[in-house]
Amino acid sequence: MMSIQMSDTCNTIVKNTFITVEESTAVEPRRRSVPPSTRLCQEVAFCKLCVDELRPGHLDSDLSTYAETETQSSHSGSRTPVDLSSLSAWSTPMTQLSTQPSFATSPVNARPSSGVRLSSKAAAFKPKAAMAAAAKETHKPFEHFKKHIAEVIKITAASVRKSAHVGNLDVSEDENGWSLVIQPRGNQVDAEILLNEAKEALLNVCSTSKSTYVMGYCGSNPFNMRPNGFEASLGCMRSAGSACWHVFKKGFCRHEGNCSKQHPAIEVPVRVLVASAQIKGCQRFASAFRQVVADLANTVTTELKKSPYVELAMTTSDQDRSGWTIELTPKGDAAAHKEYLLTLAKNALFSASNNSSVAYIMGYATKPFTHKAGGFTTMIGDMQDESRVCWDFYSKGMCSRGCACKWEHPECLLPINVVIKERSYPISLLAAVNSLATAR
Repeated sequence: MMSIQMSDTCNTIVKNTFITVEESTAVEPRRRSVPPSTRLCQEVAFCKLCVDELRPGHLDSDLSTYAETETQSSHSGSRTPVDLSSLSAWSTPMTQLSTQPSFATSPVNARPSSGVRLSSKAAAFKPKAAMAAAAKETHKPFEHFKKHIAEVIKITAASVRKSAHVGNLDVSEDENGWSLVIQPRGNQVDAEILLNEAKEALLNVCSTSKSTYVMGYCGSNPFNMRPNGFEASLGCMRSAGSACWHVFKKGFCRHEGNCSKQHPAIEVPVRVLVASAQIKGCQRFASAFRQVVADLANTVTTELKKSPYVELAMTTSDQDRSGWTIELTPKGDAAAHKEYLLTLAKNALFSASNNSSVAYIMGYATKPFTHKAGGFTTMIGDMQDESRVCWDFYSKGMCSRGCACKWEHPECLLPINVVIKERSYPISLLAAVNSLATAR
């Protein structure tokens, strides 16, 4: 502060001069948001590859908090379909990804280079042994229910195999539940007959079970219809006296979260698919569509041959041209590269179908692939006019409007099977031929 006194002669005298300097408060630099490219992963089968490598099970246990943060950030952001073409650039199989240098090899006090902040909602640190023991104890009460469901599937499969219309039945289980893929005996069998037989067998077996039920078995639609198949949910009841029978019979509970009765201990999805051609259009269009699907399968096979982990890839036509099968023979250990090659095959199928204006992967936005032993099956449907089709049926694989739907459904459905084959000989024929050619 300054005190100024003016004299009569207008001379200025400055007294008691004070200068106050205020230090500016340091402003924290603005944090940039996460780039859009890091938020592209969504909950689809092949996007788990990039997430699984950051989960606590793949990193050292003392870095579980950081891994949890990365997992949470990967599921946020745009709901736009993922560009799957980027997956084909991978040159390292899933089994070898974990051998790459991780954060555990960095100094203890070094921070990850990604700059992602730690999450306060992440799970607390637990040793690996303690986490495994806790997970085992958590799932232990449901093990006997899972055995009951497995028994129901086993008896149902035995009943379906007795049908005169069934040529082969593949039963498999994965993290998404149980799958039954039916191969009809001959190409003249209607898929609707086989599906009705499978529904009846599943209901009959559950009616004799003491704890396993088809959820909504008394409702109007216990089976969600899919292209050439259906999906149901099996629920296990703890006690008949304290169970909420409405949710078991109708498939839903009127009281929602305020229900005082017991709901199913576990629910397991069951998918049934008839892997056969269904042709409803004219013969000329059907022949043209068969050729389109054949070209799509050959395109996928050609793309898979480029992988350094594929020794042999070939496309074969099923009996009576009812579909196509892509057989892959991996180099080295088949079990080690199986999931990686199946992921590449799914990616190649999506890329090839995106370039086609006629062939579509049915249910491409939800569950387009049905798991089977050694591979998977998907249904390819035709599309004649995009402005007139039922997009619910094409994208979700089901239409809730049923017979009242005024939009067009596919007239032709053809399956494509992808199978991983193990080598039955120590040295491949292809490698021997290449060695002989090199020697000459």
